[in-house]
Amino acid sequence: MKSTVESLFKYLPIGISMLIHSLPEPLLESINEIRLRKNSPISLTCAGKNIMLGKNGLPCRAESAVCATEAEFAECLSKLTEGSLYSYDEYLRLGFIPLQEGGRAGVCGKADPNGRFSEISSISIRLHRLLPDCALPLIRHFLSSGLQSTLVCSPPAMGKTTFLKSAACLLASGRILPPVRVCVADERAELTAGLGSIGLLDVISLMPKPRAIEIFTRTMSPEVIICDEISALDVEPLIESAASGICLIASAHCIDPSDLKRRGRMSKLLEGNMFPLCVVLDNKNGYTCRIEKTEAFL
Repeated sequence: MKSTVESLFKYLPIGISMLIHSLPEPLLESINEIRLRKNSPISLTCAGKNIMLGKNGLPCRAESAVCATEAEFAECLSKLTEGSLYSYDEYLRLGFIPLQEGGRAGVCGKADPNGRFSEISSISIRLHRLLPDCALPLIRHFLSSGLQSTLVCSPPAMGKTTFLKSAACLLASGRILPPVRVCVADERAELTAGLGSIGLLDVISLMPKPRAIEIFTRTMSPEVIICDEISALDVEPLIESAASGICLIASAHCIDPSDLKRRGRMSKLLEGNMFPLCVVLDNKNGYTCRIEKTEAFL
């Protein structure tokens, strides 16, 4: 795990890298997000909890936390964009910077009416780990019950992307089931970071999900389409894919499927048994993975 964190140190000023590197091993291994805010506390998300660090490298309160200076913030942004903000403009307008090794850094700040950032004040660098057996409970369910479209539910930072990455790996490689044709709509270059060549996997990265899903459905004859963090804009392409008999595995920011009933167009995903199965992830008191029929929540 430590090597995964250290792979992102090249994007950070040396002082911030050394501060994080000095953390106790168990805490270092649990990091899944590093956040820099200009002239504000640096924070880490570890197993769903947010911590700030003091000069001694130990967790502390906000008033004692180490802050990213303007110079450190500018250095990080320059490293992320290889010294050219302009060349990343289209990605920045979508709120992220793709990383060289896969994954992304989210950004926010002041934007103009055209969606271009005039000032970036926060950077969130997400860590992407491949845990090949994370989705094993779902694949074993498929082994006994057959492939079923599945909605993966949890609040942010609970492991949805890691779960979907594992599902793609297990299904495309044929480790448990006979291999199936898996297409991944990887809009922010997160889902396939670190996967490499694992089997029957086709990927469209850095393209809006609706367009990628449409291309897969019309041209690639997928057996399974996997996508992360679906929104209202993705609903119609997903409905079309489901109508074509394609198994969908997608994630949504929600506690469970009942949350989607209150979200306008998103509620259409619950109609017609489109997602007969759901996975509910939780990491508050240790990681849990609950697999249920979606109708049990409605």
